Amino acid sequence: MNRSGNGRLSLREFKRGELISAMQHADEEADINKVLRYFSYEHFYVIYCKFWELDTDHDFFIDRENLIRYGNHALTYRIVDRIFSQAPRKFTSEVEGKMGYEDFVFFMLSEEDKSSDPSLEYWFKCIDLDGNGVLTPNEMQFFYEEQLHRMECLALEPVLFEDILCQIIDMIAPER
Repeated sequence: MNRSGNGRLSLREFKRGELISAMQHADEEADINKVLRYFSYEHFYVIYCKFWELDTDHDFFIDRENLIRYGNHALTYRIVDRIFSQAPRKFTSEVEGKMGYEDFVFFMLSEEDKSSDPSLEYWFKCIDLDGNGVLTPNEMQFFYEEQLHRMECLALEPVLFEDILCQIIDMIAPER
């Protein structure tokens, strides 16, 4: 609900959100795990277990090498570097080069549900290398290059970047 990301809920954000009705639903529901509109104990537990699994030294912080193992190495080094540059979201962790649990929760929610506005904004900021609010083919190709290398290493038939770009342009039909 806190779209400004300042850790405070404004009256406008409060009114736009459905926090009160979600809390009432949680109060009325016998099984708290069935209340999914915001966060459930089950969500917390799954996220915490993934955090603990990645945090190999159990110092309650995750570094680049820990995060690269997320999702069975689903992330590329370039995107992990971008996350740790704090371009998509400034870390709440005050330890240089490390994300804390709160940072990991935000990352994981963005990773697992890419349809929400905060998630779309997170990944957009990751790819927007110059921070100008516009994604260019060069920015997208920068991240694609590492994926192409991975496909080649796995002996998969690569899809040309130009074909992917053409599909993206067809889907969004930009003015220019």
